[in-house]
Amino acid sequence: MIQVTYRPATMADAAALARLRTAVHEESGHGRPAAEVDVVREFTEYATPDSVLLAEAGGDLVGWAYAETAGDPGRRFLPGGVLPAHRGRGIGRRLLSWQLDRFGPAGQPIIGCRSTDLATEALLRRFGLRPQRSFLWMTRDVALPTLTATTGLTVAAYRPGDEHALWVAHQEGFADHYGFHPTPFEEWADRFPRDKRFRPDLSFAAWDGDELVAFALCYQLSLADEKPRTVVIEQVATRTRWRGRGAAGALLAAVIDAARAAGVPELALNVDGANPTGAVRIYERAGFVEAFRRVQFARP
Repeated sequence: MIQVTYRPATMADAAALARLRTAVHEESGHGRPAAEVDVVREFTEYATPDSVLLAEAGGDLVGWAYAETAGDPGRRFLPGGVLPAHRGRGIGRRLLSWQLDRFGPAGQPIIGCRSTDLATEALLRRFGLRPQRSFLWMTRDVALPTLTATTGLTVAAYRPGDEHALWVAHQEGFADHYGFHPTPFEEWADRFPRDKRFRPDLSFAAWDGDELVAFALCYQLSLADEKPRTVVIEQVATRTRWRGRGAAGALLAAVIDAARAAGVPELALNVDGANPTGAVRIYERAGFVEAFRRVQFARP
């Protein structure tokens, strides 16, 4: 059997790591596909290469683990994975042990797996992590008719200059959501509307007079996608006073129509299964269906 070795990543590994992540996604559904440009962006903006441990066998990458990512210092998502053909060799155990040791005893590491991945769930439990939340990945065929949604609010396409109003709405609209932490404007803007994957042409806001009260922001999965098959609605929120007035449904209808006009075949979104605002029902009414569930594990 080929020996497995471990080493920190470097920027020169970006292309190989992207290929590995794409292969793992295609073979097991774990994670998301990536291109070299996406990994370079991550290494530049969210995690330094030496905070990523790579597993190598016969000169090929077979596993990876991030121990540091940008975000709330006390709560970090730590992605990783192993090529299915190399599972059962202790690679996942070694990578997870390194992740948690590097993360340290303070704060909350967040690691997820599909609800059907019982082997990974058992591994996470052996390291003392426990399931905290279940998230639904929902998709919609854009070719299906848009369902009628009405609101007394004004729905308008995203416009440059809306950023500060969006930030205010984001801080309020997500304040009662699981895991939310307030974010200063500049940090928020770098992570959301200034993200190079942002699709302003598919993003919309709902207005009550001159007040932005709800929004739906869309992103490509990869910077390398010139004609993406799937675009993700990564943030949908309504400020507290304006909930129950049909804003989310109207925004989703606008996104669906815009995606169809842009030739995007599929929309997707990720939603907390225990969302307190009834978001799952809203998405189902708009034609989204559950594709799979991911379970987030953390320290109890």
